[in-house]
Amino acid sequence: MLATEPQIPAFVAVLGQLSFLEATYWLSSSYAMLADETYRKKLAMFFTPASLTEGLLDDLTEQGVDFGSQFFMDPACGGAAFLAPIALRMRTALAAKGVTPLKTLKHIEKHLYGCDLDKTLCELSKHFLCMALHAEIQKTGYIPSFKVHQANSLTHLAASLGTVDVVVCNPPYRKMTSSELEPLRDTYADVIEAQPNLYCLFIALCVRLLRIGGRAALVTPTSFLSGQYFGRLRKFLIRNTDIEHIGMVSDRQGVFIDVEQETAMTVLRRCTEKDRTQVRANVSVVSGAGQYTSVGECTLPNAGAVWPIPRSVEDVERLKTATLSRFRLSDYGYRVRIGAYVWNRDKRPKFDSLQDARRVKAHTAMPLMWSRDIVPGGIVRLEDTSAYDGEHRFVDLGDKEHSSVVTSPCVVMQRVTSNDQPRRLVVAAVSPGVFETYGGFIGENHVVIIEAVSDKPVLPPTKLVKLLSAHEVDRYFRCISGATNVSAFELNQLALPDPKALRDAVADGMPMDEAVRVTFGLVSAG
Repeated sequence: MLATEPQIPAFVAVLGQLSFLEATYWLSSSYAMLADETYRKKLAMFFTPASLTEGLLDDLTEQGVDFGSQFFMDPACGGAAFLAPIALRMRTALAAKGVTPLKTLKHIEKHLYGCDLDKTLCELSKHFLCMALHAEIQKTGYIPSFKVHQANSLTHLAASLGTVDVVVCNPPYRKMTSSELEPLRDTYADVIEAQPNLYCLFIALCVRLLRIGGRAALVTPTSFLSGQYFGRLRKFLIRNTDIEHIGMVSDRQGVFIDVEQETAMTVLRRCTEKDRTQVRANVSVVSGAGQYTSVGECTLPNAGAVWPIPRSVEDVERLKTATLSRFRLSDYGYRVRIGAYVWNRDKRPKFDSLQDARRVKAHTAMPLMWSRDIVPGGIVRLEDTSAYDGEHRFVDLGDKEHSSVVTSPCVVMQRVTSNDQPRRLVVAAVSPGVFETYGGFIGENHVVIIEAVSDKPVLPPTKLVKLLSAHEVDRYFRCISGATNVSAFELNQLALPDPKALRDAVADGMPMDEAVRVTFGLVSAG
C-alpha cells in the first residue's frame, strides 16, 4: 500500500507548501509516474506545469478571450492542468460581474468541457475542479456535475465540431502505429503524412472544434514548425487559422517530467478557409516561469516548407534578409544523406581494428565513422582503431561498392544536437586520406554526410565546413530546426549566400564569417 511508504508524508508536506495549481500538477504527475511505463507512454501522460498554463491563459486574455462568457474545451484534459486554472479565471470574471456563487457554479458547469482516455485522470480532474471552486460549493451546498468524460477525442467529438469558443490543450505526443492510424486516415487525410505523431492529429482536431473566430491555445513540441512530415499540417494551419502568437519556451529541460524537448505555445484563431501564400505571426520567447518576452514578427510560408521562427530579437532582421536567399546546399554542389549503419541492429561482421579485419581476410571491410569522430571545424582522419572503447572501427558489408559506402569528398556532421549547445551544426571535413587509404567509409546512423555531387563543387569540403560553422548560418539553422536531430529535410532548406559571390569574397581574403554577412546582405562590404 502506498499509504505505508515513508515518502508519502514527505510528499504531502511538500504539497502543502505549494500553490493549488502546482499541487494539482504534482498529484497528476505522481499518478502518471506510478502507472505502468508502457501505459504511460502509450497515453503520453506528460502534464503542463502551472507556470506555463498560466502564461498561455494570460496570452489568451491578451488576445481578447472572455473567461466570463465563452465556452472552453480541453480534448486531452489529463489532470486538469488547464481545466482547473480556467475554472478559477471563470470564477474571477463572473465575480467581477456580480454573479452569485450558485450561478457561477452552474455557469462553469455548462461552459467547461474536458475529455481524456484515462478514467482515473477524468476523475482526478473532477476532484480538482471541486477543489478550485470549494468556496462556492461550501457556500451553496451545490456540487456541479462537471462535463469531464472518458473518450477518444479524435473519434468522439464530431457533434462539437465548429461550435467551441476556446480550445486549450497539451495534446499527447508520440508516433502512431499503423493499426491505430488506419481508422482515422479518412477523417484526418489533410494533415497525415507517412507515420504521423499523435499530436499532429490533435492540432487539426482543436482547430476543427472552433467556431469561426474561436481560438485555440496549444502546448506542443516544436517539431511541427519544421518537421518533414508536418508539411500538410503547416498548410492546413495557414489555410484555416490566423496564427496570432508563437511562444518558444527557452528552458528545454525540465518542462515535462521524463521528457527532454523544445516546447512551443501557440495561439490560433479560426478563420474561413483561405488560399494564402504566407501569413505573419508574432513571436515571443517564454521562460520556464511562463514569462513572455516579445522578439518580433515573422513570415510563415504556405508551401509545406519549414517555418523560420526567430529565437531572439536579433534573429528577426536576420530572417528577413536570409529567407530572401534562394540558394541551398545543392547550389554549392552537395547533397545530404544520413549514415545508414545502425550498430545495434546490423548483424554483419564488425571489427575493432583493421588488423582484426585482415586477420580473417575480410577484404571488403570498410571503416565506420561515428558521431564522436567529428570534432567541430576539424578534419576527420579515421585511424585504424577507434579511440573509444566499445566502438568497432570496421564493418564488412560484403561489397566495397555497397550503396552505404561514401566515396565522394564530403563534410560530416553530428546528427544529434540541441539549441542549448554552442553550435547546432557540429561539422568537420573528411580527410582525402580516408578515400586514398580505404576507398571510402560508412557513416553510423548519428552521422549526417554532406557529399559532393561533382568533381568541382563551389567550395571544397574544408571551406564548406567554415561556411556551415559561420555564426549567421548556425543562427539561421536554429530558427528553422524544431527537433534535436539535424534532419536532411531541414538542411536541404537551409538558406545560404550566393555561392559565386561567397567564393569570390573568400578568394579575396575576406574571413568566412564576414563574407557570409556581406553576401547575405546583412552588412555592406568594406
